Amino acid sequence: MAGTLIVSLDFELFWGMLDVCPLETYRDHVLGGRKAIPELLDLFTKYGIHATWAAVGFQFAENYGDLLSFLPKERPTYQNPNLDPYGYAEKAGDGACFYAPNLIRMIADTPGQEIGSHTFSHYYCREKGQTVEQFAADMAAAKQIAAAKGYDVKSVILPRNQCEPSYTKVLRNQGFTAYRDEENDWIHEKIAFRPLKRALRLLDVYLPLTGQGGYIPKNEDGIWNLTGSRMYKPIFPQLQFLEGLKLHRIKAQMRHAAKKGLTFHLWWHPHNIGVRTAEHLAQLEEIFRYFRKMQEQYGMESQNMGEMARKLEAQP
Repeated sequence: MAGTLIVSLDFELFWGMLDVCPLETYRDHVLGGRKAIPELLDLFTKYGIHATWAAVGFQFAENYGDLLSFLPKERPTYQNPNLDPYGYAEKAGDGACFYAPNLIRMIADTPGQEIGSHTFSHYYCREKGQTVEQFAADMAAAKQIAAAKGYDVKSVILPRNQCEPSYTKVLRNQGFTAYRDEENDWIHEKIAFRPLKRALRLLDVYLPLTGQGGYIPKNEDGIWNLTGSRMYKPIFPQLQFLEGLKLHRIKAQMRHAAKKGLTFHLWWHPHNIGVRTAEHLAQLEEIFRYFRKMQEQYGMESQNMGEMARKLEAQP
């Protein structure tokens, strides 16, 4: 099999930031990310990049009134009240930081782009208080609202890449064919002390601490695990002098996958490029230009998650 580049985006507007910061301090990132999407789609089209856009189910609604008819009876009972998206939705209003049906349609109408699910409510599978039954209700609601708006979602990205075997079974039973698991490396598996883990993960953005990240996808009892290889990190002002190393790291990983016939899965959030957008788009274009080089030299392919799952299923 030829090497494959998978690109996926966690399309969540502000729903993924409720417990991180107030909207007032992050609004420019969210709105800037929205504004960047048409430019990003143009870039994908220019370089033949196929991508999965995993959208939070809330965002398919036109507004809060539209959302109400899709709310599940079973809702997550997180111990941390700051994670409750339902209470937040009641007071959030109908602004551009929360709903995006027109953007979802624009993405779906662009060749090579797949609409996937980022759960219905930006659900956290490892948070205390929630249950697998609540997760099943959330994913059923995600399928329902997407179908009502004209989308048959088959690929899923779980917030923070959190998953457990019992939750994977739910995805499989509800007809999902692929999901993105968290990076499979020694930092994620062996480092439990969170500050140290964060520091090592940041260093790994610039230096090859965890190897090349290419892999052969695995089928887990009926659903394909398309593990993330590398998050495209936004420009970190304090380490801006290392941006060249960041791009070199991504290119080296892509080249390794292309030469060895492996899968390399690159991902990020639109709001990551909501500020300093021109600089981020220039970096992404450099990455995609390098993909073209790998395509010419080694036959590397670009696949979204749904396409990759179908390709793998078709193998003898």
